[in-house]
Amino acid sequence: MELKLAEKIMKDVEKTTLQLSSYDVKEHHFQANEKVLTKLKTERSLGTLTHNTLNKECQPLQIKYRQSSHEGKICVKTSTDEFRCWITGITLLTPDLLIITDFHNHAVKMVDTSSQTVSDQLQLDDKPWDITRVTSTEIAVTLSYTKKIQLISLSSNKLIKKHNVKVDGICGGISCYQGKLVVSFIVPAKLQILDMNGTILTTIDGKNIFKDPYYITCNRSSIYVSDWEMKTVTRLNWQGDVIGSYSGMSWPRGMSLSGDGTVFVCDKGRNVIEEISGDCSTGKVVLKNLNNPYTVGWCGETKKLYYSCRRVNEKYANFLYLNELS
Repeated sequence: MELKLAEKIMKDVEKTTLQLSSYDVKEHHFQANEKVLTKLKTERSLGTLTHNTLNKECQPLQIKYRQSSHEGKICVKTSTDEFRCWITGITLLTPDLLIITDFHNHAVKMVDTSSQTVSDQLQLDDKPWDITRVTSTEIAVTLSYTKKIQLISLSSNKLIKKHNVKVDGICGGISCYQGKLVVSFIVPAKLQILDMNGTILTTIDGKNIFKDPYYITCNRSSIYVSDWEMKTVTRLNWQGDVIGSYSGMSWPRGMSLSGDGTVFVCDKGRNVIEEISGDCSTGKVVLKNLNNPYTVGWCGETKKLYYSCRRVNEKYANFLYLNELS
């Protein structure tokens, strides 16, 4: 796929180069200002540097408060769905394209945010839980009941099942970073870091750390785990050491990382989405008075937050909600 795309780009560049040859190209020269050059020779300093004494104690990392400026919703129920939707996972491929897991309907759905429609739907043999982007054309989905990770590719705007990977427990959350899959397990409570073939690279025993680690997200330096029973978001390094924890939540569920390292977390119990700092020291509610927010996806390019709600009422369950934050 990458080679096909590169070939198209090269042809486009060749075409553009030929078009440029028809333009009247003029040569320009820069003439330096002698007065400025003379001034620079006589000056010995560009300015002075001053400093302020700060408190020696380590200050907590603060996050910038974001305000909601636009809201909307996208209907994700399709004609082939037998049950009301329950969106348990969200991942973005591009600002205009996101992929969601519909647990009740055994489906993975591709949502076009520009047309606000479900553009494709892939039925699975098991109920999918969480989802993560692997590459621009590949995603991975956890199948909790059958203890598998299903790899899915995107080709010609169609979702296609690839191979699956067996795991050794009831898997929940999944996140991918630089070709490594980080997976949380409910029974027994633990984390595992796998390669794309399913080989276990690291196992992190959840004893005394987790009870119900349903969701997970990661970046270069940290792995974040939301645990609804412990009411915490726990931060670990890639060696499995706990390096931070954010408490005071009621029922933390799905999470999404922003480009600046903060974490958006759905708190289903308080009906809010909270943004916590990367070191888990501080937090701020960015959306409130929601209807059981369950999972969330952040698009840094458009500053939009996508989230789902878990309600028996189809008025709320069958929609993907979006808010533009400033």
